[in-house]
Amino acid sequence: MFSAPRMTRKESVVKQEIDHYRVSEVDETEVIYVGTRARSIYRSLDLPDALCDGYTFKQRLVRTDGGDCLLLARWKPDRHMRRSASAWSQKWFVEKELFPPDSDRLFTRVAKRIEEEQEDSEES
Repeated sequence: MFSAPRMTRKESVVKQEIDHYRVSEVDETEVIYVGTRARSIYRSLDLPDALCDGYTFKQRLVRTDGGDCLLLARWKPDRHMRRSASAWSQKWFVEKELFPPDSDRLFTRVAKRIEEEQEDSEES
């Protein structure tokens, strides 16, 4: 169903559901749990929504404390569908694992592209 465009030269499609995504605003930590494995998130960046097969998907680029770069996604039901949407609609899943040569440059480049797109849309 969901298919994200290529972000790096080397990447692998994972499509694995995340069991829990914990965010604490108190101590500013984020952790994802996949099976029995916990991954602390070192850095995250919200990407613009993506449309695929008539569905809207939220996307988030994350870097774990182990150095893995992951593209997370979840289906976002339209406002009129939220009450009747199934429970899995709000579950995050790992769409891709990315293997950039320099993850800091990847985050900087993607953030800059998002900022430029927002400026262009505001000017229009």
